[in-house]
Amino acid sequence: MAIKWDELKDTSDTDPPITTLYGGAKLGKTTLASEWPAPYYCRTGEGERQSAGAPMKSFGVSETYEDVVDQITYILEAEHDRRTFVLDALDGMEVFVNAEACARNGWADIEEPGFGRGYAAAHSVWLEFIKLLLKLKKAGYYVVLISHVKAKTVPGVTTDSYPRYMLNLRDDAGSAICDASDLIGFLHQRVSIAKEDLGFKKTAKRGQGGGEVNIAVQERPGFIAGNRYQIAKPILEYKQGQGFAALNAYFPPQPDVVTAQIADEPDEQEVAA
Repeated sequence: MAIKWDELKDTSDTDPPITTLYGGAKLGKTTLASEWPAPYYCRTGEGERQSAGAPMKSFGVSETYEDVVDQITYILEAEHDRRTFVLDALDGMEVFVNAEACARNGWADIEEPGFGRGYAAAHSVWLEFIKLLLKLKKAGYYVVLISHVKAKTVPGVTTDSYPRYMLNLRDDAGSAICDASDLIGFLHQRVSIAKEDLGFKKTAKRGQGGGEVNIAVQERPGFIAGNRYQIAKPILEYKQGQGFAALNAYFPPQPDVVTAQIADEPDEQEVAA
């Protein structure tokens, strides 16, 4: 490669973001995804369904890895009015990826080859899938990936081990998805801890809250999150119908997509990880 210093280019990202949303059940992940412009809804199982009042167009339930690839190819090559590709959910996609790795290698299941070779083959399929997502991004499409959540005990660098929330995927797959994402949002309820006097010098702690949902966009010890947009506030309040507008204020501007004003969000100290 011949380097010409007078031909250096600006590497600022002006393409629509790849956004990964994850959290517990029924917190509004799919509803939030439906707020993106003209979403196409790719389902990986019967259990993944759009919320009432949040319609998205879809071909139906995918059954294989190739089904998902075909839908991405359709978005990339066909004439249509969709602006966003929504995958619901990454957990189901992992099943497809493992099955695809087995089919390519003639294995009965992902454990058959032993010594982690099955999962190494599956990781290669994940990387192929991520390349397709990056093609969507480069072609001008928003990408939203939805995942459920798992808690895993991780070793502390200077502390004892502690639990951490993360994508409900194998660690290598979760890391690859996070690396490709421009924003990782952790949806969780706003919680405060109250102490209750039980008498006899005993107390108990209990969580309480009004059911408000927040989106964490900066990483903390208790969960994985992050963004490439220097969002100053670590926690954004999620109000149904206004979630995309709140995030879009930080995304690179796109044609025909209006950037909204940001309302005040709750202070970080009021939110428990």
